[in-house]
Amino acid sequence: MKKVLIFLIFCTRINSFAQEMEEIMYSDDSWLSYMTYVDDDTFMAQKSVADENMVWTELHLVKMNDSGEELASTLLWSGDELAEVVWVSPFQHLPNGDYAFFFAKKVGGTATFHKVSIDDDLNLTFSRLDWETDDYNDNNDMTFYPYNTGLVVDRSGGAIITYPPYSQYHINGTESMQFLKFDSEGNLVGQRLMEGLRGQDRHHTLPSPDSTGCRIILRSAGSSYLDCYTLDAELNTVAVKENVEDLSWPYQSCRFAYLHTNQANGKTYSINTVDCPYPPSYISSDIMMSFYDRDNFKQMKYSWGINTPERDNGGVLQTIDFDAENNVYMAGEMDPQGYFMNRNLYIVCFDENLNKFNEIYYKHDYYVYTLLGLAAIPSGGCIISCHKSDLHAGNLGHSIYKIPHEAFLGIDEAHDAGFAVAVAYPNPGGSTLNIRTTLTGSHVELYDTGGRLVGRQEITGAVTSINTEKLPSGIYVWKVIKDGSEAESGKWVKE
Repeated sequence: MKKVLIFLIFCTRINSFAQEMEEIMYSDDSWLSYMTYVDDDTFMAQKSVADENMVWTELHLVKMNDSGEELASTLLWSGDELAEVVWVSPFQHLPNGDYAFFFAKKVGGTATFHKVSIDDDLNLTFSRLDWETDDYNDNNDMTFYPYNTGLVVDRSGGAIITYPPYSQYHINGTESMQFLKFDSEGNLVGQRLMEGLRGQDRHHTLPSPDSTGCRIILRSAGSSYLDCYTLDAELNTVAVKENVEDLSWPYQSCRFAYLHTNQANGKTYSINTVDCPYPPSYISSDIMMSFYDRDNFKQMKYSWGINTPERDNGGVLQTIDFDAENNVYMAGEMDPQGYFMNRNLYIVCFDENLNKFNEIYYKHDYYVYTLLGLAAIPSGGCIISCHKSDLHAGNLGHSIYKIPHEAFLGIDEAHDAGFAVAVAYPNPGGSTLNIRTTLTGSHVELYDTGGRLVGRQEITGAVTSINTEKLPSGIYVWKVIKDGSEAESGKWVKE
């Protein structure tokens, strides 16, 4: 696990369009990750504290309300003890209603797994699992890196942990996976080494349909496709779904993606960035989201995010969550501003069958972002955690934003919540004005400062382009007209 956070910022032209989101917390020395709601008003999170050099020095467990007030806090590790921790899992909701998380630590040449149970008052019970190993890669914690270590909790409260043992790990990735099954008391009750796998950068460990075993997404040796292996309670392979990306284009919905299974309906969802298949040709990549059915892990549907002329980022850890109605919330990053940092944020809400309610393209004049996590509010809406860098001041901070349920319900509700449903770019621009919006069945009108209509274009896709080559330089007003009424408008400058 990396203890030092390094950001390289490369500045480019800053657009003037801005939206507002409710910032419920800001800090310049700590950040939240692995957030989960315990009720409509309260969530838990792991809080990392860093020194002036952005070196991680403490890890806390905190409980907060969604106004940003810290209700309780417990120190997990600091100093030399923190340096021994090489992997920490997200929160797990246990069958009895309690919460827990798991972690790995290495002392000397031995790595061990541990469980931390959490009660309502944030009292913690630490227990060591019945397993240790010296078969791990100590180079940059590659064995227990979050992308390499998987965890599911079965319906009895036991845990299945997967990781690549070092003796089977080569320069091109994993050649085997270790499966360890523990009962609810931490006793080792099952073990399997799955061999004959082609190397890759990460794998995905998910619950099995009956929540007694697990699923794992891997590539078999000699295959260019990702396959889904379903294992039963005894860790035996009971089903294989070949080429899980059978609908997507160009077959990359699980590569470098974040996948999350909704235990309530058994469906699995993914968010990723892949090459964009539709015109205009200058779009290099886009955020793509998929869902897979419960029984056969068949890819049922996929959806694209808002088009962008620059490379986007999806698949960040912990960027999918579900509310009490099984609605799905996802977040990604858009429009790079430098290494690890992106200009804008993309947040979307679907129903459980990936029908899109609304999507939000949030941008700011001079901040850039790196997503750390997302948590859905049980009654609807979500919060997101992100690093936030101020390009003007040159400082790095950390923010939690709340997005209300109303923002995803429609145009009027989105406007009331402070979000735009259409964005004009580039701004300032030249020979082309692009309007990015999901308001299909509407049209764009362009007016000069005298109120004269100088352009009109029907909206048939996510991006609508108006040829402005013959227009003189100056300030123009664009309007998106939906059902005879103005849905969104803004100023655009032609240089």
